[in-house]
Amino acid sequence: MGGVARVRILVLGDDSEGVAGAVVDELSSVFDHVLVDHVARAEQVPGHVATLAADECVALGVVTSEVGNVDAVLDVCADLPALADTKWLVVTTRQLHDDVDRALEEGRLWTVITVPWNVPLMLGQCHAVILRHLQEEGLGQDRILALVGPPPPSAVQGPLLTGLDLPEVEVMRHLLDGVEAVLGPRPRIRVDAGVDLTRQGERISAVLLVLDGSVSLHRDTERGELLLHHATSGPLIGLVSIACGEAAFFTATTSEPTTVVRMSNEQLRAVLVARPEVGSILAVLAIQSLTRRLMRAEDLHVEKDLLAADLEAERAKLARTLEALRATREELVDKTRFAMLGELSAGIAHELNNPVTALVRAAEFLGKDVGELLGASPQTTPARTSLERALTAPPRSTAAERQLVAEVLPAVGGDRALARRLVKAGVGDAARAKELRSRPEQELAAIEAGARVGSSLRSVLAASERVIALTASLKGYARPDADQVGRVEVAAGVEDVLRLTGHRLHGIEVETDFAPCPPIMAHPGKLQQVWTNLLVNAAEAIEDGDADAAEAGRAPARGQNVPARIHVRVAPGRDSEGRDTILVEIRDNGPGIPPELVQRIFEPHFTTKAGRVRYGLGLGMSICRSIVTDLGGDLRIESRPGDTRILIHLPLDGAGGDRGGSAGLSSGRGALGAGTIDSDGAGPQVGAATVHGPSRGGLPPSTTVALDVRPMKEER
Repeated sequence: MGGVARVRILVLGDDSEGVAGAVVDELSSVFDHVLVDHVARAEQVPGHVATLAADECVALGVVTSEVGNVDAVLDVCADLPALADTKWLVVTTRQLHDDVDRALEEGRLWTVITVPWNVPLMLGQCHAVILRHLQEEGLGQDRILALVGPPPPSAVQGPLLTGLDLPEVEVMRHLLDGVEAVLGPRPRIRVDAGVDLTRQGERISAVLLVLDGSVSLHRDTERGELLLHHATSGPLIGLVSIACGEAAFFTATTSEPTTVVRMSNEQLRAVLVARPEVGSILAVLAIQSLTRRLMRAEDLHVEKDLLAADLEAERAKLARTLEALRATREELVDKTRFAMLGELSAGIAHELNNPVTALVRAAEFLGKDVGELLGASPQTTPARTSLERALTAPPRSTAAERQLVAEVLPAVGGDRALARRLVKAGVGDAARAKELRSRPEQELAAIEAGARVGSSLRSVLAASERVIALTASLKGYARPDADQVGRVEVAAGVEDVLRLTGHRLHGIEVETDFAPCPPIMAHPGKLQQVWTNLLVNAAEAIEDGDADAAEAGRAPARGQNVPARIHVRVAPGRDSEGRDTILVEIRDNGPGIPPELVQRIFEPHFTTKAGRVRYGLGLGMSICRSIVTDLGGDLRIESRPGDTRILIHLPLDGAGGDRGGSAGLSSGRGALGAGTIDSDGAGPQVGAATVHGPSRGGLPPSTTVALDVRPMKEER
């Protein structure tokens, strides 16, 4: 701002206390080159400033206590560009001011002068403010002198203490020259490394001036010796302690050969009395040393805070690592437990397979031998026919038996007891029933006995085949190569798991829809673990939802009188990236998962079964997802009350076999169609499944296949 043509001083106050007018008179009498303006009230300031020329500068502002609230007035001035950088003096009659907070905080307040004031002192301070303002605007000394005029006699110029800008070595030389001018040449003392010049807690009798070498400052603490200063120790050792008459705060130890000059308390006093200017030099050197130590202490404080923050971050990281290690350990324990369970299961399955196979063979031979025995005589031929019919007849429901009894009843003359006996003996034809009505009781009893034998043999064979199928599935589930990658028929694996988990699905209708799919390369055992966990989770969710609804006296999420249902679908699919996949969808009509928990469900050890004890495999959804992800697939959940879907896409990349499709599943299973597994316990075969659609394993359509055979109550 070199274009300043005139300097102004602005005085604010209504002169109600006689202060503002006196200030204007004093300033005008001294600064004859400067215009002194007087504005009575703050609201008049903007109008006054608007009259200033562009080359006029308000270098000083004086506000008196007559304005009331100083901050409020200076806020008005700060909003005006012409006064934005102006520094202010407060001239006051008050002993206390609580209205200058913002002025102090924003650096607008320069000083406060009380009434009555010392005229030379006030004028000197005003000149200093004007001078600094113009220097900050870039004006030189000659230009300032032309604008302001000569300084008043009381003007104080220059720094508060000279020499602070000098190098420390030069200040030390001036100090030593002043000391030797009074005391004469001072001997230099050479000290080896490791010598204590002062000791913490001991009295100090002399000041040491370090000419070369280095000294470290230590303090003894409860945790041992602590180094506080080394490069920042400074050349004066013991000055503060000797000046305050206190014991040494530090232990000062030479860290290398060091040269010092020793000045006793009495010698230093003699120098200061003889040459007072040495006191200023000593103060400069002390300020330089203490400033260096203070800055180092502040740096240490900042470093401590940074280290504390880093330590907290490391602690949090360590806590997360420990939690991950704990989770990994638990996962390894689970895997080890599961591996041991697999070995035991495989052994049990093997041991069961042999006696059950023998049981099947014995039942087959028994049926054959009994048939030959009954066929040896014409009198026993009806019993043999009844046995063969019962051995091959499909199971009938109670409703079907009642229908047959109603059809046979007219042929036996309305004898309901006889009709029931004939139907249970396998006689469902009215003509045959009419014929047997007239036969002796002994022949009818033989026919009933043959039917019971055939039905019992059929139950033994069906139960044995069920056990054989279960043991085969169990061995496949826990086989030693379960963790080895191989060709996997996904639907076959799901079917095995459904068979093994049938006891966990009582009371739930399980619908299956298996479309022909090519095999994929995967870990068969791991995939079966996934299917097990998802199916058991779905069943338990339904059970828990029903229990909660019953406890609350409301209908389940699926609705009142709607059966619990799990639907399992395996079909060709396409994922979000457009890759060909095998889609496995497990859908249930349980209570659903709240939206805020859908993502958390994949966290390790997270459970929605709050307060309920389950005795499953401990395989969480996070591990299920990791198994699927390791295969390059993805697992996601869509859920709302009454409809939860778990969708798993398994990519065909690397799958063995023909990708164009497969006529059926391996191991002679054939193509699988849609099926319904009714586990509500109705009918003679509890947990039976009715398979609708294409043939399955050689069975005709609409064939009932036992999934859970329990002992049947025999009626005789």
